[in-house]
Amino acid sequence: MAVITIKIVVSNLSSIMANFDKIKIYRSTTGIDGAYTELTVPSTRLTLVTGITIYSYTDQNGDGDYYYKSSFYNSTSTLESELSEAQQGQANAALDIISVQELKELYLWGLDLTDDAGNPIPDHAFAHYIEAAVDWLEQTLDIAIRLKTISDERHDFIREEQQKYFFMKLFERPVLDVTQILMVLPNEVTVKTFDSTWIHFQAHSGQVQLLPPAGSSSGIALVGVPGSWGPYLWNDRRLVPDVFRVDYSAGFASGQVPNNIKDIIGKKACFGPLNIAGDLLGGAGIASQSLSIDGLSQSFNTTSSATNAGYGARLLQYKGEIKEEIERLRRYWNGFKFSVA
Repeated sequence: MAVITIKIVVSNLSSIMANFDKIKIYRSTTGIDGAYTELTVPSTRLTLVTGITIYSYTDQNGDGDYYYKSSFYNSTSTLESELSEAQQGQANAALDIISVQELKELYLWGLDLTDDAGNPIPDHAFAHYIEAAVDWLEQTLDIAIRLKTISDERHDFIREEQQKYFFMKLFERPVLDVTQILMVLPNEVTVKTFDSTWIHFQAHSGQVQLLPPAGSSSGIALVGVPGSWGPYLWNDRRLVPDVFRVDYSAGFASGQVPNNIKDIIGKKACFGPLNIAGDLLGGAGIASQSLSIDGLSQSFNTTSSATNAGYGARLLQYKGEIKEEIERLRRYWNGFKFSVA
């Protein structure tokens, strides 16, 4: 199963809203011409909103092979349009870490995230900010958070590393599994495929070494390599580029992202929605309102100003918590970096 996102673009919104107010989502698990059943229920059908032309729906139990269709629906008269053309949704690994619903319930609970007409911020906007938060944290910590598969990553033969069982530092981490390591000559001839029992790796650091198992007749990792490797191995060359080719997977498996990483992603993803909603608090661009009728008056003040958003206090709190936690995560994942001349 995968988290699949389906996008619906309503090009003629005004004419559609003259007859319909909802969008239904249908799914086929048996191919493009299979039977389609509705995924949405009355409470989860998408609401058409004036000015919003792009809508999205997240299938938490989707699959890249499933097909989806949509229809417009009138919740009062039960009038429904024909189904749209079939489409395949896109897997969204970021939403597998934290869903739009989790973001709302854990970090935005109790806040009014609507415009002046009471229309909520659309879900695809929240999804966008979650993806951006994951991108930001991956770049900030220099680690893979979303699961990724890497093929043919190239590492040099360095003579000094031969006695260290060919120490290699993979480019992505944490490492989930190393599936294959090849030794390839500069003329692209594969001279050795290392048995999986030789491959030893540290998930956290991305360190890999080639160590023959106990009882093996191979004293060093290069025993058994065809003689075509000899000129490179035994002459005075210190380095031969791109000799080792590594296939592996990195990142966190589904449901295994550490809670402190997930927490930072959730808080970072709040900045976009809170900035938008803060500007609309009490009305777009309004910091205070007052109403006076026949001697009775009522006033309403927000924290909005020319330089401060309505939810600025919560943003400052999240910013401080992110700054404190990010330093701890940097130390954990990167440690102290140094080199010896």
